[in-house]
Amino acid sequence: MRNLDPRTHLFILLLATVMWFFYKEIQAVHFFCLIAFFYMLQAKETRKAFTLLFTYVLLQAAAFAAYRTALLYIILHTAARAVPLMMFSSVIAGCNPSRVLASYAKIRIPKTLLIMICIMMRFFSVLMKEMSYIRDGMRARGLFPHWYDYCKHPIVLYEIFFVPLTIRCLKLSDELGASAMLRGLDSSATRSCIYKIGFSKGDGITAVIYTLLMTSLLIISYHNVYYDFF
Repeated sequence: MRNLDPRTHLFILLLATVMWFFYKEIQAVHFFCLIAFFYMLQAKETRKAFTLLFTYVLLQAAAFAAYRTALLYIILHTAARAVPLMMFSSVIAGCNPSRVLASYAKIRIPKTLLIMICIMMRFFSVLMKEMSYIRDGMRARGLFPHWYDYCKHPIVLYEIFFVPLTIRCLKLSDELGASAMLRGLDSSATRSCIYKIGFSKGDGITAVIYTLLMTSLLIISYHNVYYDFF
């Protein structure tokens, strides 16, 4: 499934985004998250799939525990509902940027938007490395040796972790923007690509299967038919 055309992933993401607005019941959101989980497994994003599924379960459990506190419940539940969309979008983020640009250029997406997509895909992958570098630096200086120390000193954590991260993000945006221009992303010439771009039978089968799954879930949710274990 990793070899599917990026336009297929984009179609499924757009479909999931539309369906997401109509899933009102919590059971429907649970099933929606499972669909996104299996979608990531088929895309060979196993580690990310389990990480995001665990994040969803954790947020839902925290929201259930904070049910009597309305504001906290809304924040946690809204964050949990956004996780399935993150799972669908992470599949696109895992694609090769050159393949994504060449594929999206065929559907006449504006070049400015293509450049933004390319920079974002590079930005988030580099950002994870920068965060790990900051954590390594904190450990090397003996700061926050235990995980519970983060909860004891949240203000110090913000100063030590988020301030350097914010500054580094500003520098990264400039560096990636300059790199994109040097690679000719703003060139008016037709972009070439070494990857094969085109739809296959797998693209059609995948699009049909997930369209049926999400549509069926929408119909079931409106008739309030769910399995007892939810």
